Amino acid sequence: MNTYTFIMEFRGGTYISQINANNLKEGLIDWCKNLDVSEIKYLGEKNKGELLSIIDSEIPTPINTVINVWHFSIGIKAGFLMVNIVKTDVT
Repeated sequence: MNTYTFIMEFRGGTYISQINANNLKEGLIDWCKNLDVSEIKYLGEKNKGELLSIIDSEIPTPINTVINVWHFSIGIKAGFLMVNIVKTDVT
């Protein structure tokens, strides 16, 4: 299992969480499913559902010159999300 750290910027807030997953794609989907909308201003269950419907086809872009770091951006009705993902060594 790998640990992935997700750093999301959304409507003026920064939200950070970690997910354990076998690979990046699995981590991305698990991260979205586990978002706690009560902690994210302006992102309710309806908007989370919209995000879940989009996230499966999302392919994070690797960041040049650094390893194990990716980025993606998604627009939903509630606003624009920018997310950085870091494969995190927890040892």
